[in-house]
Amino acid sequence: MKIKYIKSSILAFSMLLMLNSCSEDFLTIEPTTQLTADAIQTDSDFEALVNAAYDPLRWQVDGAATRHMYPVMFQDMRADNVVSQWATFWVAGQAFDKNPIAPNNPSVEGMWKKWYTMISRANTAIGIISETNKITDENFKLQLIAQAKFLRGFAYFELVKHFGGVPLITEYIKDASYNFKKPKATAAEVYVQIEKDLLDAAQVLPTIAAKKGRATKGAAYAFLAKANLYQKDYNETVKYCEQVMSLGYSLEEKFEDNWDLNNEYGKESIFEIGYISGSLYNNFEGGQSYSNQGSSTHQMFGFLFNSSVGNSAFGNSVPRQELIDFYDNSDRRKEYTFITPQTIVRGGRGAISCNCSTNPDGSINFSTEGQWVFGTDTYNYFWPTGTAAFKSKASMYKYWIPPAVQDALQNYADSPLNEKIIRYADVLLMHAEATLMGGTGTLSGASSFQLVTERAYGAGNPKIPAYTLQGVKDERRRELATEGWDRYTDLVRWGDAKAALEAVGKVFVVGRDELLPIPASEIQQVGATILIQNPGY
Repeated sequence: MKIKYIKSSILAFSMLLMLNSCSEDFLTIEPTTQLTADAIQTDSDFEALVNAAYDPLRWQVDGAATRHMYPVMFQDMRADNVVSQWATFWVAGQAFDKNPIAPNNPSVEGMWKKWYTMISRANTAIGIISETNKITDENFKLQLIAQAKFLRGFAYFELVKHFGGVPLITEYIKDASYNFKKPKATAAEVYVQIEKDLLDAAQVLPTIAAKKGRATKGAAYAFLAKANLYQKDYNETVKYCEQVMSLGYSLEEKFEDNWDLNNEYGKESIFEIGYISGSLYNNFEGGQSYSNQGSSTHQMFGFLFNSSVGNSAFGNSVPRQELIDFYDNSDRRKEYTFITPQTIVRGGRGAISCNCSTNPDGSINFSTEGQWVFGTDTYNYFWPTGTAAFKSKASMYKYWIPPAVQDALQNYADSPLNEKIIRYADVLLMHAEATLMGGTGTLSGASSFQLVTERAYGAGNPKIPAYTLQGVKDERRRELATEGWDRYTDLVRWGDAKAALEAVGKVFVVGRDELLPIPASEIQQVGATILIQNPGY
């Protein structure tokens, strides 16, 4: 919604044809030429308009170390799962590790831009495709419109979760006379649009996408379920969860297989971000919000090690020790959510040396300073731990890529590993929660809970939590830790945010910190009497 950005990019995009070769990785999009809408002639041209709306999903960095849009910053780091390790080294992370977030925070502005870019591109695609008579296959036309509606609904859901009410724009903007100075719609009004878009999409989209990574019926129903869960409409949540549950999804037998490079778009994945390596440089500190990029999330979380492309990671974000301790040792997810000094990583071995103190029995004293070294058969992972700010001697397994893959990359911020947005386990836990809260359906919420917990702990394990609301809350935290889409906003919708954040020494002011501030630059452009800042900022 940023005025100067919309006029230079969003409006311009209505006249911009995003042409690309339609490979399996359909998100590969390169702007090649500016053409009027009348010049869009072929099915591939129209498909490219929709492809362009998917592109912002990949955006992580927007030109500076202060302007990052990693989902984990806005959820796990802002909450109680992850800490920004180097307070003076990563400016963006430092800002999200405490409340309040300033209205002029560059990452907040970047996030706003990211989702409104997706919305504007979806609006453009819907408008042009709806008006054309050049597409002869009516089903193909409806499929394209449905994908764009799904993306618009998803983007507005991300905005309403974090900002509450926001300006609601669904028009195809054709000329510069359009009045961009819009007030906020209420959160309820935004949710009405979200549900309309997602339901329209669900009724048209296929169960299995023709091309990997595209929106499906399951993705639309899954986000309809989640949108209703956030609104506390538990009957609707159960209904849409059960729609997803009827479509053939299942859990991976092994939790860790969700993050295996050889199992992307697996049977548990409902919607995920596709990344490719070897294209556009996407440095953690200076990349651009463009397509054709690998992911640099692993660089934020990862260990430091030397490879042919340099140091592999900054290790800025680490899981809090409290989060690690939240898992029982019999929970398989613990081993495959965290890499600790005891972890045996794939294709290698565990700790190979430690320049640190030992206990009288010879075991490592993890409370001491020193340089912890982890290894595979070829590579050493290392990072110093000599400051009190170091919250845990661990990293995240979910974003780890093998050194052999790392060594083949063009640069160290170019991971090809896809990132999950929503998995079937999330749907099962939503179903379990909504059923406990009074939602009614034809399937058992307890059985949904059991599917998730038995994979984690093993059937019959006495450590499996009871099927209670607290049990579901705890399992959502354990199952989805560091995936970046719900932890903070889960705590807010449960009313648990203040207690959870204060338990790890953070501030939460009721009436302010439930939401992010509207970017100051937006208010400046639109006018403070039109676009009203969120309370407390």
